[in-house]
This record gives sequence, structure tokens and C-alpha cells, in this order.
Amino acid sequence: MSIMKRPKYLILLVFVAVGSFLLGSTADRTIHAADNIYSSTRLLMGVLSLVNDNYVEEVEPGELIYAAIDGMLEVLDPHSSFLSKETFAEMGERFSGNFYGIGIEFDVLDGFLYVISVIDESPSEAVGLQSGDRIVRIDGESAIGIKHDEVRHKLRGEKGTRVDVTIERTGVDERFDVTITRDRIPIRSVRTSIMLEDQTGYIQLIRFAKTTSRELETALDKLQQDGMERLILDLRGNSGGYLDQAVAVSSKFIPEGRVIVKTMGRNRTSNQTFQSLSGVRHRDMPLVILLDHRSASASEIVAGAVQDWDRGVIAGTRSFGKGLVQTLFAEPHLADGSALKLTTARYYTPSGRMIQRDYKNKSYQEYIEGSFSESGEAATGEDSASASDNPDRPEYVTAAGRTVYGDGGISPDVVIKTPKRQYPFVIGKYRGWMPFDRACFEFANTYGVTRPDLRDDFDTFLNEFQVDEAMLEAFKTQVRESGISFSDDEFSADLDVIELQLKRALARNLWGDEEASRVAAAGDEQLQRALLLFNSHEMLVQH
Repeated sequence: MSIMKRPKYLILLVFVAVGSFLLGSTADRTIHAADNIYSSTRLLMGVLSLVNDNYVEEVEPGELIYAAIDGMLEVLDPHSSFLSKETFAEMGERFSGNFYGIGIEFDVLDGFLYVISVIDESPSEAVGLQSGDRIVRIDGESAIGIKHDEVRHKLRGEKGTRVDVTIERTGVDERFDVTITRDRIPIRSVRTSIMLEDQTGYIQLIRFAKTTSRELETALDKLQQDGMERLILDLRGNSGGYLDQAVAVSSKFIPEGRVIVKTMGRNRTSNQTFQSLSGVRHRDMPLVILLDHRSASASEIVAGAVQDWDRGVIAGTRSFGKGLVQTLFAEPHLADGSALKLTTARYYTPSGRMIQRDYKNKSYQEYIEGSFSESGEAATGEDSASASDNPDRPEYVTAAGRTVYGDGGISPDVVIKTPKRQYPFVIGKYRGWMPFDRACFEFANTYGVTRPDLRDDFDTFLNEFQVDEAMLEAFKTQVRESGISFSDDEFSADLDVIELQLKRALARNLWGDEEASRVAAAGDEQLQRALLLFNSHEMLVQH
């Protein structure tokens, strides 16, 4: 839970909200504005009663009230929102760190339920399920043509309950039955934890949930046992989570007692300062943090603290700029199981920078797209933008006297942009169809059976195996047979991405997620350039 102590509610950093966000309205609020909340409530109830009694069709009052609440919150900020009972329960599960089920990542492809991967230490791993398996029956009923929501309903359940599944496996002639006993399934924050080379560890953190700090500590300990002396912490695409976990993660690298983040709001109780915790290790390790325009809230707290205390190098592109504190009001404030996620304060880095990007007088689309257009700006460093490139952004000073910029988001010390390209095949031809990675998964699932020799040595596969022309032609045939038309020029334009994803999918099929991550890391241009900083950036060379 959050370390911000408040009765009856909990402050969270949550995922960037998606949905409608319109700052304008056709209602004339100037003329019809009520004097106070009580007369406003009477006005609302009066309109509701008139609609309920006189509208041409029968209406559901609850739907009208929910719509009214949504409209009311639209005029505030992009991140305040109302959560129905169902949505609130789902959000709690998403950040709680666990749920009960069988422990697979799945997808439904052409009506077939595929096991995409098996979660470590899960019931499915215990009974031997594998990536690429097809589940064709669940508890005696056909699973062919099943929908995503039906899969969750049928496979999740109380701890200790059982589910019978029938499996089809490529290379095995007959179907076979497996009984799986449901158990707690961890929702992991650490997606990837690998060594990139003899000294450098790499950890990809995808959320800040209840278990994040503990997971990260476990990953750090393991990598140090493997010889890690320096770390790349990848926060790209990490859109946030619990505040206390952001503080705990920051504390692993920043000396005890230093400010990590400050919150300031209208109410005095919103004004708080959070400092680095005691009894934490890993504070002397050279550190690079990777950001992109999708890195938000808790990710920005960690990056901002590391940057302001000159503890590591921030690389990549400018982060999203989500620095609004949401307080979650549920029971006893709302009695129907719903919740109100209401902005009550703003986040500030140790140097005083406000993390939140400007959202005034912008539609939600403009607000989101702004993170793309501004993501290339930088703070300091050889490849960073100069102060003249940021004439309107306020300047702040780090502990070591370096200049960093405010006005929303965390700008990197070293800009490492992603290549700009159109992706005519990978995205253009798959828009509205099954995702590209699904197609690669299907291909690898079939191809892996024909090449058992590749299992002999992963390092040889990683360093020497190349996707050849025969594989590419077979993949083209598969794609065309799925109903997707494309030209050879479109295919060739994305050839490097196609080859990397096919190799990654094949590694996952033959070995597992860790090996697939190592293949992906080898082809990640931003990551590989960040790796070079340990031997070139002044802050890291002198560390």
C-alpha cells in the first residue's frame, strides 16, 4: 500500500487513463452556474427527473447518473475518473500482485485457444504445459471458437479448485488431458532480468505494483550473483503504479534520507515529502535508466530522483509527463462498490520540477499526442538538446550543479531516439488484423518442430543463427494464406524487424521467455546504444 497515510482512502499513481476527454461543453456554465453544491444537486436531480418522466423512450436512471459523473469529471483533468464496481475490482487485481488461476498467457487465434507462455512457478508449469499448446476442451466442453472473456471466466477460479483441459501439441499425434489445480498467480512487475554481457545487468520493469520492490530486489541479487557490476533499468512503456513502490525502488539507488518526491495540493494534508528509505543495498552501482514517451507517473518519480541526485544517467526520450496524484475514494464514500479516482495533488522532483505536462485547453487526443512530439527534448549530455532548444522551459539545478528542465516530464541526459519509420508491413498490413507478433508466434510454433537441432546450444543460436530466405518465404506464404495482402517492397522495408521477431519467437518456442528476451535485447537499438554509455559518459566512467 501507499506510504501516504490517510484515513479511508489510498493515494495511488495509476496507469494513464484512456477514454474521452473534452474540456469544452455545449452547456452554458456561465449563465446557468449554480451558487453552491446544494442548488447544483437540485438542478441535476431536476433534470434527471424530467428525463426519466418525459423522454420519448424509457431510460435507465443509473446509466444517466454514470454519464453525468463522467461529464462532470471531464472538465477537471485527464486523469480523474469514475470507476464502476467491475472496473474498480479489475484495477485492484491488476495492481495487487496476484490472482488465482492456472498461470498462462494466452491468445485466441482463428478460434483456437493458444498458450502463448507459461508463468514461472505456476500450476500450468507444474503439469508441463508449453508455449504453443492449444487448449481444445475445458471441463469437457469445446474451447474452439471461445472468446477472450470466456477464457478468463473458465480458467480463473478459487484456490484449490480444479479444471480439466484437453491439449493439442505440435509434434504429438494425439490429444491428451491434463488436470490443473488453481493457485495464486503472481502478476509480475519484472518482465526481463538478464545479463547483457559479463558485467552489465538488464532489468525491464513494466509496472509498479505491490510486489515491485521485492521482485526488483530478487532480480538484482540474482544478477549480482551472475557477476553484474552495472545496471540498465528499463522503464520504457511503464506507465506507473503505487507511490510507495516508486519510493522503494528509488531507495535502492539513492542514499538514505534524501528527498525522492514531494506532493503539493489544495489541502494541507496533500503536502508531503517522501525520502529514501533505510536498509537498502545497490546504491553504488553505475546506473542507466531508459525512458520513452510512455514512461509515466511512478517511472518519472524514479527517473527524476535519480537525475536530480546525479545518481545515474537517464537515456532515451522525454517521458510522458503524468505528475498528478490520484486519491482513490471508495467505501464508505461510495456505497455501490464503485470508486472515484480524483486528482488531489501534483508531484515534484527533488529539485522542484513539476512532473505534470500541461493539459489545459487541449482535447484528450492532443494531450496524449503531445507526449510524442515532445519526447525528443533533452536535459544535458553530449547528445542532448541545448538550452536554446528549450527557451520556454524553466531551468533547475541538480545536486552536482547540472541544468535540467521542468514544465512536464523527465528529459533524458542523453537522447537516444527510436528510428522513425512507417512500418508498412509490420503495422500497416496488420492494422485491424491479428497482431504481428501473433503471426510470428504461429510460424515459430510450426518451424520449431522441424529444427530440434537448434535446442543444442542457445548461445550458438543467439550469435550465429540467422533467419534465411527459405524461412522468410515460408512466412510470406503463411501471412498471405491468412488473408493479408502485401507487396514485396512493403515486406522488404520491414525486413530487419521481421527477422528479429521471427528469431525472438523461435527462441521463446525452443527455450522460453528469458532466451527470447536476450534475442530481443540484441536487436534493441536504444538498449544497445545505452550500453555504450558505461564506457563513454562522464558520470558513469568516473563512477
